[in-house]
Amino acid sequence: MKITEWMKKIFNSLSEGILIIDKDENILFFNKAYSRLLGENLDDKRLPIRNICPESVIQNVMETGVPKIGVLCEESNEEYFCNIFPINSEKKAIEGIFIVTFLSDDIYLNKKIKKLERENKYLMEKIHCTNGTKYTFENIIAVNDASMLTKNIAQKIAHSDVPVLIEGECGSGKEVYAQSIHNESERSKYPFVAVNCSTLTPTMLEGELFGYEDGVFTAGKKGRKIGLIERANQGTIFLDNIYEMDYSLQTKLLRVLQEGSIRKVGGIKEIDIDVRIICACNVDLMKYTEEGKFRKDLYYRIAAFPIHIAPLRERREDIPYLLEFYLQKLSNRLKRKISLTDKVKALLYNYDWPGNVREMKNILEFTYVIAKDGVIREENLPKAIIENSEEIELRICNLPDKIKKIEREEISKAIEYFGDTVD
Repeated sequence: MKITEWMKKIFNSLSEGILIIDKDENILFFNKAYSRLLGENLDDKRLPIRNICPESVIQNVMETGVPKIGVLCEESNEEYFCNIFPINSEKKAIEGIFIVTFLSDDIYLNKKIKKLERENKYLMEKIHCTNGTKYTFENIIAVNDASMLTKNIAQKIAHSDVPVLIEGECGSGKEVYAQSIHNESERSKYPFVAVNCSTLTPTMLEGELFGYEDGVFTAGKKGRKIGLIERANQGTIFLDNIYEMDYSLQTKLLRVLQEGSIRKVGGIKEIDIDVRIICACNVDLMKYTEEGKFRKDLYYRIAAFPIHIAPLRERREDIPYLLEFYLQKLSNRLKRKISLTDKVKALLYNYDWPGNVREMKNILEFTYVIAKDGVIREENLPKAIIENSEEIELRICNLPDKIKKIEREEISKAIEYFGDTVD
């Protein structure tokens, strides 16, 4: 078969890929559109097709002489459709194959969507790096009904601008929820500032939150300071362990919510502030309010939309998915595959997780370090998990005896009440 220069010019002007091979399956010609599938630097155009497309359907057409239309193919990570036609001589013998490749609208749009998704993910990661966060709702695993309800409520609240109170035990993921709410809101491109109210004295916390003017402190701290609330302007400030905040400082925080302004320590000027306040605690804040340890008016301002994160022991359905999620993250970070034996999966599922998700992450990292071949086995687990399993087994073993004891007690009560004769 002879391919003239005129024919080559025509083929190269097409957006569809063109490939022509001879009866021995050597490549005679491919146009520019098809070159991306074979490689830009391919010099030997007479390379057998099997060396380039080992799983191609081309051989089938060569053997049968029957055209194939709309075949979905994938070469070099490129997905496309192709129409494959036999080239017959005057004697109807097959001399070669003529292939036309093209992208369908669906594939083209899908490629565009995936590209935009990658770009969007990259931009969101850049935003999260600059706004002080690293979590979104994608990082929250919710399979249990209560977990899904909590997540759905948080996603809806995120689009409003009201204060939020997040309640949950230590390690349950309160800041993960706070960051996710921020990143889902219209404030996502502005700062997210987190403050732990339990780590500072009342005086230090006041200075950190509201800032101070020069000369307020006689020693140690010199000059003016911008407070964290002001730094979070237009964004979100997250106050963890809010119940530890001094009562007098609660009054200043209430003013921020009511008036939208702050006054620095030692200052006289009111500074307008536009900030969303998300609070969190691991105690019953309502009980603190009833005991006079927390201002009622502040409580009702921040608890208009409370979010309760259930402990892991109350949402065991989430545990396998959380284990898989954090193992995958750990594998990606350490560039090594990590897995659990079935026995370990069962032990972790039945463990009560007093430290919740934080404890789970720490245990997985700890066990990985001492595990062999990237497989976490029973002997790698902390003592507390093994003892918990033994306690469960003991309770199960003693269950028949307990049932018999209860039955005897109930029979004795019945005899005492009704007598030991049957009329």
